[in-house]
Amino acid sequence: MRSSRLSLVAAVSAVLLATLAHVEAVGSCDPSTCIHPACLCPSLTPPKGMDPKTVPQFFTLTFDDAVQAPTVPVAGALMTPHTNPNGCPIKATWFAQTIYSDFALIQQWYASGNEIADHTMTHVGTPPAAEITGNRRSINAFSGIPFAKLNGFRAPFLNYSDGTFAILGQEKFLYDSSTNAVPTDAYWPYTLDHGLANDCWNGICDKPISIPGMWEIPMAAIMDSDLPTAIPHAMDVQLDASAEVVATWLRKNFDRHYNGNRSPFGIYLHPVHVGNATQLYNEFFAYARTFPDVWFVTNQQLLQWMQNPVPSSQLADQPYMKCTVPAVSKEICNGLDDAKLGSVDKGVIETCNFVAGPWSTCYGCPKAMPTPSDPVPERVVTPGQPGYRTPVPATCAMEWWDPISAQCLCTSSNCTFTDTAVPGAKNPGGSDTTGTGAPRRSAADNIAATWTGFGLAAAMAAGLSQLL
Repeated sequence: MRSSRLSLVAAVSAVLLATLAHVEAVGSCDPSTCIHPACLCPSLTPPKGMDPKTVPQFFTLTFDDAVQAPTVPVAGALMTPHTNPNGCPIKATWFAQTIYSDFALIQQWYASGNEIADHTMTHVGTPPAAEITGNRRSINAFSGIPFAKLNGFRAPFLNYSDGTFAILGQEKFLYDSSTNAVPTDAYWPYTLDHGLANDCWNGICDKPISIPGMWEIPMAAIMDSDLPTAIPHAMDVQLDASAEVVATWLRKNFDRHYNGNRSPFGIYLHPVHVGNATQLYNEFFAYARTFPDVWFVTNQQLLQWMQNPVPSSQLADQPYMKCTVPAVSKEICNGLDDAKLGSVDKGVIETCNFVAGPWSTCYGCPKAMPTPSDPVPERVVTPGQPGYRTPVPATCAMEWWDPISAQCLCTSSNCTFTDTAVPGAKNPGGSDTTGTGAPRRSAADNIAATWTGFGLAAAMAAGLSQLL
């Protein structure tokens, strides 16, 4: 079974074989027939021949595993101090599993402008189809996130096969991000029309994988030296050396990306492993933001740019980089603090109690825990009964939908938004402030604060064990 951090044997193999793999993989894709944006060959250079000095340095921060009371504040502590160049709070992608997750927190993470992606239901490597499809169905049913936005995947333990990709293709996922990359194959995201070009050391590049239009976002490893014998570190790099040593690794690797081809740089974490490394990462994030044109983005935002690349000078004007929240006239169960009372969805979230632990939802508790064989069990309160929570219809965005009154608060004439960008935001050092000098309170802060009102349910959820 493959570790979330590359083993020594795999690491050495990856380094030794990377150059050969690069030649073979790139050679199998013909740019004259693989036409952007529908198709894009693996490349070490930015799309459309852009000069690296003119493109943004994208920084992807991702989290894996259960979204729950103990893990969301960890993510919030890493994100709250930082903003993008346009003053918007930085965003991140969470590869969420069903087991041990709280669906209300998944919804709140998404409603705050972050991304939720698929990490299977019960966190199994080389997962069967039911694990992948069931996770999407459960999150859609109990967190309200539309299927169209649940379109990314990462394999648990980074353990996948060609069969995994076959499932993703059948289910029309937008992208996968399970493969590692060392400097010689740290490609920009590419489509899988002509197969995989990363992790070739394990034979995956020789498999007949062809999924037109589906993207691969390689996970750029942190190299621990500049020597030919350098070891790549994929996830939770803070566990692999002292804070001082890891800080040096992080800066050197970021500098290589920024001063080189500016291929996306990433930090990939399991929140339960962050421990006392919060300061390490906050100081590094602040360091990265001292450079011009560095943007923290979700994987979905990265791919929106890949499909229509613009110079860094134009990125702030792109709709997908804006930060707004719906201006809703009443408190509804949508994952947002609509009434501006300092708590999210106060008094409207339901708590569901199961042997494995409680979790909460806006969309009605089921009679049983979701499983791969039954990812959306029948609700306790069924349609037509008092107290039924109506699922989000295709005609309304989740943020505007009131599941209790079955009402969409957004029509063509009443959709208004509030801009959450921070005027005059400053970086680095976590010194972002509002125009009045008051410390900025982010959506992540509000999410964490919400749990203080959940009493026993929060306490029990905090004690759950999380799969790694």
